[in-house]
Amino acid sequence: MKLSKFNIWVEHYPKEGDYLVYNSRTRALIKINSELKNTLDGLEKFAMEDSSLVVKGQLGALKENGIIVENEKEEEDKLAEFFRQLKYDYNSLPFEVTILTTYACNFRCIYCFEESVKDDIFLDKDTSDSIISWLMRKAEEKKFRRIFLVYYGGEPLLNIRPIYDISWHLAQWSLKNGVDFGFGIISNGSLINPDLIDKLLTVGLKEIRITIDGDRDAHNKKRPFSDGRPTFDVIINNIKSVIDKVKVGVAGNFDRENFASIPQLLDYLEKEEILYKLSKIDFAPLSPRLGPKDNPAAVELGECLSFVGKDGLFNEVLAVKKELMRRRIAVNTGLAINACSLIMQEGGITIDPKGVLYKCNALVGYPEFSMGNVKDDGFTAESKSFLNIDAWNKCPKDCPYIPMCQGGCRFYSYLENNNFSDLSCKREYFNRITPELIKLEYDKSR
Repeated sequence: MKLSKFNIWVEHYPKEGDYLVYNSRTRALIKINSELKNTLDGLEKFAMEDSSLVVKGQLGALKENGIIVENEKEEEDKLAEFFRQLKYDYNSLPFEVTILTTYACNFRCIYCFEESVKDDIFLDKDTSDSIISWLMRKAEEKKFRRIFLVYYGGEPLLNIRPIYDISWHLAQWSLKNGVDFGFGIISNGSLINPDLIDKLLTVGLKEIRITIDGDRDAHNKKRPFSDGRPTFDVIINNIKSVIDKVKVGVAGNFDRENFASIPQLLDYLEKEEILYKLSKIDFAPLSPRLGPKDNPAAVELGECLSFVGKDGLFNEVLAVKKELMRRRIAVNTGLAINACSLIMQEGGITIDPKGVLYKCNALVGYPEFSMGNVKDDGFTAESKSFLNIDAWNKCPKDCPYIPMCQGGCRFYSYLENNNFSDLSCKREYFNRITPELIKLEYDKSR
């Protein structure tokens, strides 16, 4: 027997003499005492037959959770099976599809992720009908039992008709075929109103996620209307008008400039009696974006690449999570395994207003990265090439983060290397932040 190479240790936590061990493949998090830690340190020379029933039971539990493996080959086999499941075992997951109703937007966010592809292009009825047929055909072919759509943009509520039409047809089809159906909307929040929500609830609306980037001043600086008017108060009033009708979540983006305003935003939301009605609250560092349509490799906002580097927003990310935990708000610590949709056979499908298929939201609007069209039968050969990337095979064999990052985000690989197949290694960042996230995960479960 030997310890898994995917174990990450935190010493003397929650108190002196205690150890936390987290396995990045199985996601098991276990607290052990110093006595058991001493046994594990000499595990390869350990004689199971000479041990007590208590120790045998402890080691058995650790083996069941992947902390202990029999040998190197067993671990390699388990890792290979782990990646096979990530790629191909989609039946346990919902059929989740993001649909862009438009590339247009009524905001002028200074960091807009789609700045280079924004256009007054709207999803029309002909394409909408093709999307409906494609979704039904795909769900039937793959025997999905759950369908969840996410409407996105641009600002998706600038084009409401396809949201209602597509959802109505899918809701009817799902009811007839015993499939669970629902949808959410990712919106800037400026066009939401009670009458609209009432209408969309009849066809399966489950949740709305609205972006707020800090307190009033910080948000208005980064996310004004197209004509420069402030948007914060409009969004807050709209949230108040619908929050008792539907689940509303808030997501925000931050950099070093607006990070400090997040606690003030939370204070304000609590004062306005919104905070504890929200279904979800999350904040994440800003991301770079692709360059102009004719030159996507000319990365814009490239300085954001450093946010997940050696000297990235390590302290800021932790501070936000701790602030949410302090207020007893559910926190995603970030230890979950998030497989890149580009390397999953059926994962992360996005459809743009022209019916073009993509496997990553970050690539929409760039036809050279598309995977086909809803008016065609299947995906192009390009999608199969992503399945064969297996960047994790290029990782150092001793890296404990391989199951968590799988060789890094493929989009970040393109930003950094001008291709999708090279490593986008963030090991130095993981070395700094993961032990602290493990502590948060442990504290969250207390």
